[in-house]
Amino acid sequence: MELFYRVSFQEVVADALSLVEERELSSKHALERVFRKVAGKDREKARGLAHAYVFEIEKWRAKIDFIINSVLKGSKVEDLDPYLANLLRIGTFEIHFRKVPPAVATDSIIRVVKERFDFSRAKFVNALMHSIEKFDVERALKRLKERDRIEWLSVRFSHPRWYVEYVIELLGYDEAVRLLLSNNRPQRYYVRANTLKTDVDSLRDYLEENGVRTALTPVPDVLKVLDYKTPVTRLDWYKEGKFVIQDLASAYVAHVLNPEPGERVLDLAAAPGSKTFHVAALMENKGEIVAVDYSYDRLMRMKEKMKLLGIKNVKLVHADGQSFRDKAKFDRIILDAPCSSSGTYRQFPEVKWRFDEWKIKRIISVQRNMLRNAYENLREGGEMTYSTCSIRIDEDEENVLFAIEKVGLELLNYDFSWGDRGFLEIGDKVFRAWTHRHDCNSFFIAKMGKG
Repeated sequence: MELFYRVSFQEVVADALSLVEERELSSKHALERVFRKVAGKDREKARGLAHAYVFEIEKWRAKIDFIINSVLKGSKVEDLDPYLANLLRIGTFEIHFRKVPPAVATDSIIRVVKERFDFSRAKFVNALMHSIEKFDVERALKRLKERDRIEWLSVRFSHPRWYVEYVIELLGYDEAVRLLLSNNRPQRYYVRANTLKTDVDSLRDYLEENGVRTALTPVPDVLKVLDYKTPVTRLDWYKEGKFVIQDLASAYVAHVLNPEPGERVLDLAAAPGSKTFHVAALMENKGEIVAVDYSYDRLMRMKEKMKLLGIKNVKLVHADGQSFRDKAKFDRIILDAPCSSSGTYRQFPEVKWRFDEWKIKRIISVQRNMLRNAYENLREGGEMTYSTCSIRIDEDEENVLFAIEKVGLELLNYDFSWGDRGFLEIGDKVFRAWTHRHDCNSFFIAKMGKG
């Protein structure tokens, strides 16, 4: 089906998948970039469908690649031209997940291959698609389970093998499976009232009037979206900046920091800005927040959002959070460190495939440099929150121990009002949320101070 002049739907999805992989963009930003070049009356309808395709293909990529690799025999999907590999993933997804008639799915892929590659490649893909169509997934998975239970879990629930091994060791087999299942469920949406423009009760009434059913949460200015008639992003109050979409655990960070109006606050890894904006609202736009990020583009997007939300006490600084220093020290610091994002698989399935042990070691080094720098920027008696959206002890509790033993920060006693406690000897003093237990991103928070 040709949706646009000279651009098939499969090409749009393949282009987006390629950007996700090569440029490490989120599905949303990859599609934004691809759709700049797309026109036609079906554009918006196709955009929604393309997003669903990209999101689901990234979510189920291990299972999709298992099917393709099983019929390739001898080579792997990773060895193929990346664009061709993504076309095969689309075809496999259509046949085995969306139950598109195999002839239709195959024909649409072959047409793109002929246009982008050559006849011999089209012949190869045609034969492969017929094998994919006939492949008995359940039978193959059963055989895999008998041979290698960890690999079976990795394929069955479409998670990296290292992650499966890690969560089994961390939580035990049964609970690890519950987490894998939960990561694959539809995303839960939370909305935070922008208290510079409204309050949570007014927001709840407004949403109810507009067909959005909500529930209160342990975070006072955040509501859980139960169901809706119209997506919340289409509502006027969202367009007017009266509320934002923000994960429950992410929104807890600013409350744990507990900033006072008039204070100086530093955010060392600010973009995309949700925590910065939340702190600004809690400070009632009084005092100063210095928001540092190494990405100029993301800071510019923050600038636009600040106008919408009515935020006036944030100064944006393009710098590296590992080395940024200001003339004066800060009362409070947020360090929501860049991490493996291993707690966000339900929300951003593409991040599952971006990290290996080497990359994680490299990012831990960045986290520790930022902890050292946070200490240098914090005044005596000042407080900071350290948070990640990672499930890993080496990015969380071990980094807090590093901050205590090697940097000179102290772990503060904070009365966390919800969530679970953590691991190691400091476990009872830190916060953890889990996707399968708390219906939000898996998350870590610790509150520290400079004596």
